Amino acid sequence: MEIWLKILLLSSDKCDSKMRKKEASKRYFLFLLSVVLQGCAIACITFADIGTTPVSSANYVFSLHSDYTFGETSLIFNILLIVLQIMFIAIGPDSFKDHWINILVQIPFVVVFSYMIDAATFFLRMMLSDTLTYLMSWGLVIGGTLLLSFSISLSVIANVAMLSGEYFVKVFHPLIHRSFSFVKTFFDIFLVATACITSFIFTDFSCVEGVREGTLYGALLTGPTVHLIVPRLQKIKDCLTR
Repeated sequence: MEIWLKILLLSSDKCDSKMRKKEASKRYFLFLLSVVLQGCAIACITFADIGTTPVSSANYVFSLHSDYTFGETSLIFNILLIVLQIMFIAIGPDSFKDHWINILVQIPFVVVFSYMIDAATFFLRMMLSDTLTYLMSWGLVIGGTLLLSFSISLSVIANVAMLSGEYFVKVFHPLIHRSFSFVKTFFDIFLVATACITSFIFTDFSCVEGVREGTLYGALLTGPTVHLIVPRLQKIKDCLTR
C-alpha cells in the first residue's frame, strides 16, 4: 500500500509540481470515491436487465458465458487496455517516461472498480428480486445513470487520473490524428458491436444480450448530465485547494 501511495504522490508532482501533498491526497481520495461510485452505478444499470453501459457491454456478455463474474471480466478487459496502452505508446511519438506513472496508477483503481461491480451486484441481489418489473428496471437504469454521471463528474473535478478506458483513448487518438471525443464515440460503438456479435455467436444467433434500451438511454444521457453536474460542484473543487 505504501508504494502505491508514493506512486500517486509522484504522479501528482509530475502533473503539477506546485500541488501540495494535502491537495494531492484530497484529489486522489475524490477520484477513488468516483471509481467506487462508478462501479456501483454500472452494477445498478446492469442489474436492471434492460442493457448495460456501452463500455461494459462486451464484458457483460463474456461474463454471461463464462465462469467469470462481471467484475472479473471487467478487470481482465481493463488490464488488456493497459497492455494496449503500452503497445501504442511504444509505437507512438511520445516517450514512455511521460506515461509510465499514469499507467501504473490505473492498476489499483481498476481493481477497486471491478471489485465494486461485483460487491454492488451482490447487495442488489440481496435487496431486490431477480424478477424486476419493467418500471423497476427503468428506475434502476435512471438512478444508475445519474449516479454514473455524478461519479464521472467527481473524477473530472479530481483531475489526477483516468480509468483505463479513457486513458486508452487518450493514448490512441493522436496516433490516428482524430479528436478524443471522436475516438471515444467510435470506441463505445465498437464495444457495443462486439457485444452484439459475440452474444449472437454464444446464443446460436437467437438473441442479443447486454444491449437494449437501457444502453441507448445511458449512451445518450450520461454525457449531457455530466456537463450539467460539473459546474454545480464548484464548492467541492474549492475545497481541494484549501
